[in-house]
Amino acid sequence: MRLDGKSIQAAIMQLVDDYKFDPYSVLEIVKLGIKSGFKKDFPEFKKSQIIVNIENDGTVTIYKELIVVNKESEIEDPELQIILKEAKKIRKDVEVGEAILINVTPERLELSRIASQAAAQTIKQNLKNIERERFYEKFQNKQWELLKARVIRVHADSVILDIEGTAVVLGAEGQIPNRSYEPGEEIFVLLKQISKGQGGIVLEITQTSTEYIEAILRKIVPELEEWIIKIEKMARIPGLKTKIVVSSTDEKIDPVGVMVGSKGDRINTVLSLLDGEKIDFVENNGDSKQMIKNCLKPAHVDTIEIKDKKAIVTMDESQKPLAIGKWASNVKLAGQLTGYAIEIR
Repeated sequence: MRLDGKSIQAAIMQLVDDYKFDPYSVLEIVKLGIKSGFKKDFPEFKKSQIIVNIENDGTVTIYKELIVVNKESEIEDPELQIILKEAKKIRKDVEVGEAILINVTPERLELSRIASQAAAQTIKQNLKNIERERFYEKFQNKQWELLKARVIRVHADSVILDIEGTAVVLGAEGQIPNRSYEPGEEIFVLLKQISKGQGGIVLEITQTSTEYIEAILRKIVPELEEWIIKIEKMARIPGLKTKIVVSSTDEKIDPVGVMVGSKGDRINTVLSLLDGEKIDFVENNGDSKQMIKNCLKPAHVDTIEIKDKKAIVTMDESQKPLAIGKWASNVKLAGQLTGYAIEIR
């Protein structure tokens, strides 16, 4: 690969166009690539500090940098140091401790096939590093936010999503049980965490956490962001039911009514995103027995007897299936929210 001015200019502009990076960043990466290829073709400079300069017209000049020392006995590595006497032949005003550049550009600046491959690999790797950093910066301030995603592919235990032009894996633990994901479908996911690993940037996303439900609600119910309504506690069995304890900072405002919305418009919007999962809102009035009653709705409770952390609840036989719920979901969630082991009689 011949490193003439036109070729270098064309390569830089092509990379700028392909990756949408600023020209300065691309220029520095190309310099690293040339440096890598040069050292492959000229192993005598393997240990040397090589500096590549590229002029506006694409002309490449390669320098070896040496640190100036006072005398011969101070030289520890001749590939990295030069004595003052010799340095002054190159630049008269140089001083001890300064760096001096020696032009080592070959008369015919052309990289061999192996050196060209090394240069290309270095450029590719550094471009990838910049892409990773750009990706990280894009998402680092979006933790615990909802992200819009499009389903690309569905595998046995994972779903591949397109999030802002990047393929991201939604693992089995983040998928709503028994939910069917279809290619082309648009969904929302919650960004739990973004981290840097050896394999690149990792986005941990989910649809199964209580925070996912809360993030959806905060998009739909402005009173939550205004602190008029507060979410006190949540319990969830993904795909089945979520129970949410809410309260109001204004005693004149019904927190459950606000969450449900006029004619159920708010709750219906939330349910449309949950593929059949139910949501119950429970008002927190500070009374333990009333909380248990509210949490066991739609069942009608006759009596509640509390002994330590156990609540014995009696009701008509016809009400028990409602209190227990599908797969015992209702009574389980009620127990999690109230902190009592609930026994239904």
